[in-house]
Amino acid sequence: MPVRKRVGKRLRARKSGSARMIALALDMEVPLNEAIDAMHALRFIGYGLAQHGDEAEGRAVAAIAWTACRRLEALQDIWRRMWKAGRAKS
Repeated sequence: MPVRKRVGKRLRARKSGSARMIALALDMEVPLNEAIDAMHALRFIGYGLAQHGDEAEGRAVAAIAWTACRRLEALQDIWRRMWKAGRAKS
């Protein structure tokens, strides 16, 4: 018995789990890098404020930004491991 196609619907292959993981990792790369860059810039602003302005406020800004940098870099390490795991499976 012949198989009939649906009119107007394209047939496409489904992505495997690892292909979906790689696609999600690629979508996440740019925003993650931008967030890390923004936190490093904020940290430098805090250092500058501490040197040339209010020391206490500058140290507070730099400390918070440094904490955010460390957390984002930890997330980036997880992202890299996820990327490598996805590439190994495909």
